[in-house]
Amino acid sequence: MLNLWKEEQLKSESMISLNKMWAKYNKALSQLVWCVLLLPALILASGKAMAASIVCEDIADVSIDEWYPDENFNYKTRLIVATNKNIHHGIARGLFRFDIPPDVEAADIKSASIYLSACANCGGGNGGTVGFFALNKPFDEATDTWSSLDGGDWDDSVYSEAILPAGNTWNQAENGEPPPNVKGFNITPLLRDNLDKVKANGIMMRFLDEHQEPYTHQNVASRESTDPLDFHPFLIIQQKEPICPAEVMFQGEPENLNQLRKFRDQVLEKTPAGRTFIGLYYGCAPKISALLSANEDLRLQARTVVKKMLTMILP
Repeated sequence: MLNLWKEEQLKSESMISLNKMWAKYNKALSQLVWCVLLLPALILASGKAMAASIVCEDIADVSIDEWYPDENFNYKTRLIVATNKNIHHGIARGLFRFDIPPDVEAADIKSASIYLSACANCGGGNGGTVGFFALNKPFDEATDTWSSLDGGDWDDSVYSEAILPAGNTWNQAENGEPPPNVKGFNITPLLRDNLDKVKANGIMMRFLDEHQEPYTHQNVASRESTDPLDFHPFLIIQQKEPICPAEVMFQGEPENLNQLRKFRDQVLEKTPAGRTFIGLYYGCAPKISALLSANEDLRLQARTVVKKMLTMILP
């Protein structure tokens, strides 16, 4: 009897222990739900998030010129591209390097554009079709020349092409800032297929046909320019929109999704703080969606909480 009593006692203690563990699990799960739902708000307070649109500033630029093969042109306020028939220059090429965040992945790039300003007081040029290529080696804007770079070492396996306008008034700045109607040159193929080299080494801009007749050239403003009609080169990378956590939570429940979208578009979108919150929320979306997708209990609890929230925030 004594042994039987001990066995029953052990079973009872085991059940109590399991119940405690289950209670702790549910408590932890509930806390995780709230953490998931409040994560965008916490990030909003701390000011940390991954933006869907990334502006990458120009951190180095210089042009190299075969007619002046040993001269460094970093002091110039313009970058020049030219063909070898130009009466003032031989072949000239422009080099850029941009501050691209290391966590940007090629697979996440929806589109990318480079923004250049005509050099207002550099005489402009005839324009023409240029190619943007990733460099195989980095350059030093303060010391490198045509000779030191041997004309430049670029990867021609993939590139993006664009047409530089003629003249010197296109993309003209307003007090040193890009105008509202600024136009970029699409370099999405280059960044999607050669992002690592662009990050590490930079970009070369050159005429695709450097032996064309008649000769051609064009000037663009460099980061050394302080002219209020010029702006410095920069990149904008648009990332692909992540899967929305709400779509994970409300699969098969379009009415709830529509309510959330209504709150986003009619309430949050109307204020600067709301728009910032939306951007931060979508910046966190991949991690939140992954958590919800991997845990059905978490997904169900999150859905219940959000439904209750909807009754409070929507009429």
